[in-house]
Amino acid sequence: MFPLRQDQKISFIGGLILLAVTVAAGVVVFVMMQRQTESVLSRSLQASLQGNVRLFESRINQALTDTRTVATRPFLIQNLQLLEAEPKHAKAAVELQRAANSFLQTGLTGISFYDARGREVAHAGQFSPDHAQRVPLKAKERAFLLWDGQFVVQATMDVLDSRGHGVGTVRADISLPLLTRVFDDAVSVGKTGEFAVCAPLENDPENMDCFLGSLAGKHLKRLARVVGGKPLPMNYALNGNVGVISGKDYRREQVIAAYVPMSSFGFGAVLKIDQEELYAPVIGQLKFIAPLLLALVMTGMLLLNFLVTPLARKLVYSEKTARDANALLRNSESQLRDITDAVPAGIGYMDAGQRFRFHNRAYKEAFGLTHEQIDGKTLREVMGDQFEDIDRARVEEVLSGYPVVCERTRITARGDLRDYAVNYFPRYGDGEEEGQVIGFYSLATDITELKRIDRMKSEFVSTVSHELRTPLTSIRGSLGLIAGGVAGQLPEAVKILVGIAKNNCERLIRLINDILDIEKIESGKMQLDLHVVELRPLLVQALAANEGYGAANHVGLRLECPDDSLQVHADSDRLTQVITNLLSNAMKFSPPGGTVAVQVSRAGLGVRIEVRDHGPGIPEEFRTRIFQKFSQADSSDTRQKGGSGLGLNISKAIVERLGGSMGFKSEEGEGTTFFFELPEWKELPAPVPSHPGSRRPEPGAESDDQHRRA
Repeated sequence: MFPLRQDQKISFIGGLILLAVTVAAGVVVFVMMQRQTESVLSRSLQASLQGNVRLFESRINQALTDTRTVATRPFLIQNLQLLEAEPKHAKAAVELQRAANSFLQTGLTGISFYDARGREVAHAGQFSPDHAQRVPLKAKERAFLLWDGQFVVQATMDVLDSRGHGVGTVRADISLPLLTRVFDDAVSVGKTGEFAVCAPLENDPENMDCFLGSLAGKHLKRLARVVGGKPLPMNYALNGNVGVISGKDYRREQVIAAYVPMSSFGFGAVLKIDQEELYAPVIGQLKFIAPLLLALVMTGMLLLNFLVTPLARKLVYSEKTARDANALLRNSESQLRDITDAVPAGIGYMDAGQRFRFHNRAYKEAFGLTHEQIDGKTLREVMGDQFEDIDRARVEEVLSGYPVVCERTRITARGDLRDYAVNYFPRYGDGEEEGQVIGFYSLATDITELKRIDRMKSEFVSTVSHELRTPLTSIRGSLGLIAGGVAGQLPEAVKILVGIAKNNCERLIRLINDILDIEKIESGKMQLDLHVVELRPLLVQALAANEGYGAANHVGLRLECPDDSLQVHADSDRLTQVITNLLSNAMKFSPPGGTVAVQVSRAGLGVRIEVRDHGPGIPEEFRTRIFQKFSQADSSDTRQKGGSGLGLNISKAIVERLGGSMGFKSEEGEGTTFFFELPEWKELPAPVPSHPGSRRPEPGAESDDQHRRA
């Protein structure tokens, strides 16, 4: 080697120092890039995860609330009670099926109603298959979070009457498309990004069930909470902690993971990405940075921005998705408030301390108070002395878990005396408050006008009954005596006028009787004397009673009843009224020389009775309102056929009260067939003793089964 000159040594040492400084600066810049990348990712992961967790909790709670709302509907309780008292109550079964179909329009994908004996009495929609992956959500309410290509909440809840007695069960599937979309979008942070929701196992504290959305697909998997002696990030979430950690996941890969608990359900959530992918852009650029360490000192921060921007853009997109979901929730809440403010009934929610947590505009207008004077105040503070006198006992009852229905009269802020129908519905808590009543909803509907109209109707019916029917009956009797010759022989012209007056009296009396029947049906005051009725003798008698009217119209009557054993459980007088109405209509519209046929057969609910004519048929435009009150195809004052237009409406109401249904078939120019169906009555045979030593029933004793309807 040649010895270096002093100036060369100085230059060499200076170059080494400069190189060392440059290398040190490069290392510092590299470390800064790593930390900056990790910091940006941590904040974005945490923000995105928090938004997703809030969305999960909100949608699952809403699904459970929707199911609980169905299970507390009064009409559902009433119809299940009818089925409990009479297992084959046809009308109740029809109403339950109609209700099940209507609930599909509220977001449910499948719903079933079961009676107190566990029988399915109504079903609509489709349920998730039994092989769908599921995790228990609410042990007491028998609810699960399912994954079968999408998230679904499946809940089963008991239906209780006002005494807490179980009258049936509701099972519902509610799909959660927004959660499914969030679950899909959460992996957009990177190729190794993974979003997981896990539930602890009650009988296996060392493991957990997880819904995973990652490179491995979307599925349910059972994982250990501790791997290699170190807890997974999800373990921190299940223990109720919030944060970001750098550690190993269940694959033993080094990751950056954000973790958050779902305290409402005892779940945990984790959003993570592999460190290898996180730092790949930085490490991949080192081979280009090594020859340029000196330039890296000046350009490091610009290069940092260039490398991190793609990953940050993905994280920003993920965070934007969470913000959009939160904005959607806020918009939903705003729409809900707009809708409730438009409802002309008072809607409110009070917590367990009886403080207002929500109320609509109608509440403020009824009490004449501002939002600040109601929100957060107790019922006692808002209602004053009326609370002690009227509502205290009812509030205590609803906070005990029982729905309350009552009427209340109060003076409004304008000084008007108004009547309200008030409904209180309990609300049950979640998580640690599972099974506890944490508040109640209030619905107050102004029924002042309805009650006024009801009073007017009652006064009108009373007037019709006492002031019209009684004198008309007397007039009809007097005219009958005069027409019969009691007052002496009348001239022919006078006889005709007396006959016209007598017929018009009878027509008015029939109209009054129809109006009184309508009032009894609508007010629920119609009393039915139910007993076993043999159909053939009753129909023979009805046809005989209407032969005179048929002869006057030159129309014959024919009965077709091949089975003499057919029986129904009904009121014979009301059933005769239905048949008479159908016969008079058929004869009225039959051509002279025609025949009205009455046919009895087994079909539908059990027994089907048809009344068929060969008249002109029912016009197409009139068919949709034929069973409405005062409906007639020719409603003009000059119509050829008489009648009040009430007969078919009354007949349909009577048949439905007897547990049956009524309909018609018509073809213009060919005739019309009106029919109704009733459950057939069959007496069951007496039970056979199970062994020779069984005690025989005493003479005259009857089995309870003999009184059951087939």
